[in-house]
Amino acid sequence: MATRLQVDVAPAAPAVAWRVIAAAVILQTVLRATGRHPGTRARDLPFVALQGLAMFSLNNLVLYEAVRHIASGLVALVMASVIPLNAVGLRLFYGVAFRRGVLVGAPIAAGGLALVFLPEWETLAQVGAWKGVVLGAVGSVIVAAGNMVAVRNARAGLPTFPLIADGLVFAIPLAVAACFVQGVGMPFPRDAGWIGAFLYQALGLSIVSFWCYFTLQARIGPDRSAFVLVLVPVIALGVSSVVEGYVWTLPAVAGVALVAAGNVLALGWRR
Repeated sequence: MATRLQVDVAPAAPAVAWRVIAAAVILQTVLRATGRHPGTRARDLPFVALQGLAMFSLNNLVLYEAVRHIASGLVALVMASVIPLNAVGLRLFYGVAFRRGVLVGAPIAAGGLALVFLPEWETLAQVGAWKGVVLGAVGSVIVAAGNMVAVRNARAGLPTFPLIADGLVFAIPLAVAACFVQGVGMPFPRDAGWIGAFLYQALGLSIVSFWCYFTLQARIGPDRSAFVLVLVPVIALGVSSVVEGYVWTLPAVAGVALVAAGNVLALGWRR
């Protein structure tokens, strides 16, 4: 919903750029003022940069644009492909065996998400909708690649908050460059909804949410932690039912049940 509040007012690239800049300044200032940034070793900097570019700038630039072409629920559905991509990446780069629970749970959860957003499938008939699907798929590959780098950084023992802070700094040049390459500059709209969404994105998502996600990923692996991608839209609809009057339909309820079942299978299956 925050993304929609921004892309309906101004181009996506400036929203991403301002979000990354604000989050970087805030987190770097707090960590260094409190002495909680130990500094990053030179040999780790390229991997910190790759993770930051993938997760904070490239990913957001692509997905913000995807939301301009198709409904955000369908973007979330396409993003569910990160789950099998992570599993394949773990196998290829780290030799981690496929988890049966992930392989079985992923299509079930994705099917549930498809039911939850059944009404939004109509947006695929819109002109240019294919661009949203392609961009969503590209975003999924970028996120999966970033997750593989995150595994390396977690195994190297890099502390999460400094990792995020430095990754945000590396993400700034690309996000700013995208604004000028697209010829839109870096406007900062005075729209209350845009500003509120900007603050939420910078503080809640770029800092708090990514800290939670990277911490979870280090504990249970990127293949299983990626299941939050199918939980987030369901939680968002729960919020929407309270603040926007979203009405639950039978397919949506059935979809939520399938999402839950897919998560149970992925997280609870024992080898």
